[in-house]
Amino acid sequence: MALIGTAQTAFAQLEAGDGQLLERFFYRLSPETVYRRFMSPIARPEQARPERLLDVDHRDREAILALVGGEIVGVARYSRRAHSDAAELAVVVADAWQRQGLAARLLSALSASARRAGISRFEVMTQADNRAALGLLRRLWPDTRLACAQAVCEGTVSIGGNEHDVASAY
Repeated sequence: MALIGTAQTAFAQLEAGDGQLLERFFYRLSPETVYRRFMSPIARPEQARPERLLDVDHRDREAILALVGGEIVGVARYSRRAHSDAAELAVVVADAWQRQGLAARLLSALSASARRAGISRFEVMTQADNRAALGLLRRLWPDTRLACAQAVCEGTVSIGGNEHDVASAY
């Protein structure tokens, strides 16, 4: 894990050897939080395909961790679409740390990494009843238009521009 910043909450890039940290994080998430993140009722970390979650190259696949006391309390990640400047986006924050601005800070750091890698858009998908995620998207990217069908909302957000675009929203 490569440390990015320090404070009460430190941010770091996920590394391939962080599997045990991710596993401990998974078991601290409520079933609802796991369902919101994976859009599936996953009961064990191996069902989330940890080898895929740990597959980061810091260009096409990146994950930023929020750490408190050396333990993960949040993860934001992207995975670039093949031959594209767009990437799929995912974020999850431990239940005890939700609604404290952590997801916005993670997304700010992730957006900066993505821009450095030549990514200018995130593709987002969330459940239509996930008010927290929808509110976060509206705050960070107010011009975002999502298409909702069959209880899922999808859209694309632009992260182009200057590095403070996302940071100024929280």
